[in-house]
Amino acid sequence: MKRYATGLAVMLAMALATTPALAKGVFDGTWKGDVKASQPAENPSIILLQAGTFSCTTCKPALKFPADGAFHPIVGNPYYDEASVAVVDATTVKRAFRKSGKTVAEATVTLAADGQSSSSAFVDRTAPSGVEVTGTTVNARVAPAPAGAHALSGAWRETTDTQVSDTGLVFTFAQDGKTMAFSTPTGISYAATIDGPPATVTGDPGWTKVALKQTGPTTLFETDYEGDTPIGTYSMSLSPDGTTMTTAVNDLKHGKTSTMVAHRQ
Repeated sequence: MKRYATGLAVMLAMALATTPALAKGVFDGTWKGDVKASQPAENPSIILLQAGTFSCTTCKPALKFPADGAFHPIVGNPYYDEASVAVVDATTVKRAFRKSGKTVAEATVTLAADGQSSSSAFVDRTAPSGVEVTGTTVNARVAPAPAGAHALSGAWRETTDTQVSDTGLVFTFAQDGKTMAFSTPTGISYAATIDGPPATVTGDPGWTKVALKQTGPTTLFETDYEGDTPIGTYSMSLSPDGTTMTTAVNDLKHGKTSTMVAHRQ
């Protein structure tokens, strides 16, 4: 699952966007993730900005490089190969990410006056299509900054006050027999056979295969892969009136669990 700064927002865009149908017409149509109704992961992100160095021990891979505004090489992330951090002032930091020399994501992180929350206004172009996902991630502090560190250091947990553009929340899907096809505004798509072998996912460098298993008349279990490595599982169910989809997410790559909600449009 993605990603660098969007957390719950991107998981909604990914996990919910891939929810398939079990019978023709039951899930077919357009859906939209509801951040406010969802439950983000309890695990915090841990950031340290001190003595001119930025580090993120909970990032995958872990990050550590000079916070000098220059781009530094990153190995092991499918979405970017360079990252930069620049300190604007005592309460503001800018982050940027590049892949093959092209800027694919940017975020401006700002500390609230009380120091107990932060907001990250982001633009995400990591999809190969270049379609932007924009929004603001809102985080609550769960551990203070160490002595002598920048005030945005510490442990932070995402909240449901996060806002995301429709490009990151809307998805469509349709089933034909045992084949489920889906697409998103950012260009992610697949056609997978329910209870069949893993199918190829296109349009997302960090999510390359998907496998679907029917678990009930209106429920489905999904496993996502990066290469041959499972990176997440999703247990999806439809409400009795067919208007709400709830997904229990197990983010294997980051060791986080959460609950995502989407509504039929």
